[in-house]
Amino acid sequence: MATNYVIDCAGNKTPIGAALFSSKCWVGNSSDYLEVNNKFIISKAVNWLHVPKIAILIPIYRSGTHFLGTLKTLISQNWSQPQNVEIILSINQPLGSIDALTKVSLQAAKTYIEANNLINNTPQVRLVFEQLAGGLAEVYQRSFSTLVARICNSVRARKLATKEENAFAIGALMEATIFTIIDDDQILVDNSSLPAALEKLQAGKSVIMGQVEITKVTTSYPEWNAILTDVMNLFFKFKYEHGTAILTPRALMVSDLFHQPALKIGEAYADQIWFAAAAAKKERFLVKVTTTLEHEAYPSNANMAANLAQFLASGTPENAVNIFKNVQIAYKESTEKLLYSAHDIEKLISSLEARDKKNIENLVQQMLQK
Repeated sequence: MATNYVIDCAGNKTPIGAALFSSKCWVGNSSDYLEVNNKFIISKAVNWLHVPKIAILIPIYRSGTHFLGTLKTLISQNWSQPQNVEIILSINQPLGSIDALTKVSLQAAKTYIEANNLINNTPQVRLVFEQLAGGLAEVYQRSFSTLVARICNSVRARKLATKEENAFAIGALMEATIFTIIDDDQILVDNSSLPAALEKLQAGKSVIMGQVEITKVTTSYPEWNAILTDVMNLFFKFKYEHGTAILTPRALMVSDLFHQPALKIGEAYADQIWFAAAAAKKERFLVKVTTTLEHEAYPSNANMAANLAQFLASGTPENAVNIFKNVQIAYKESTEKLLYSAHDIEKLISSLEARDKKNIENLVQQMLQK
């Protein structure tokens, strides 16, 4: 049996895990899930009994006001039933004092909600602020576990007569509720693509991913920023070609994510691996978004770009080019006829290692035009 894998932000070809909670009885299975994941349930949110058809999570820790661009493009989408769309702005402040940029995020979120949540025919926006030790992976696990708990609580509140009725109701909601993640710096290209894709989404059959174009890279080496924008867009093309780009917006039915093990908090790229496992072998609907990359300390595409910039400017760290060496392994192992080849990647690596700006620029442009 072929092993499914994801190429993460570092270009690593990483196998994705096996599923859990796979019995057919939604009542017993959901009880088991909530018992195992009880520590991840958000106390202030678990009793929100209205279960949205589309639940959208935007993590905005240290975003400042930057997330407002993403939020506004989501609000302005042509939602057919905006009352069934819920957007949660999540701030996962690490333990300790709140830094200045996070305070800006918190105030911006509160101000937006106070000003806009009484407007008719727009999605509801909620704010969740927590101090967590587990970073982004814990945010995802807590948000998803809480949504599962809300589904179960909503059905329990109906006080249905039999176990069979409860099982049917829970199963129906699991297979009709969409869990969506979008990064705080993703801008939707138009105002209809996301709702159109979500309407096509089917439990067990399809998944939504972002088709991302980088418009700007910002590093400590501005003379390399323009070239790095093209280099990172080429990296994304390599991942799309292998069907392993797990970029936001990401969306799946709750029932598809429900059967996955909890995220491995503390493991690099755990969110990508978790979502890739649930998305394996499903039809992909791509939603076009644009984004920028600015340096971040945690493992990310922006972090990879920053390392490449330093390498191109100074020759260190030598492992900065490993993102393409890792991708090259995937090309060497592939038996499919692909647009690019392992030889193409070798030429790119050699060009990057030579650190000749004009040569890199010409080669990358040629490869992007393939």
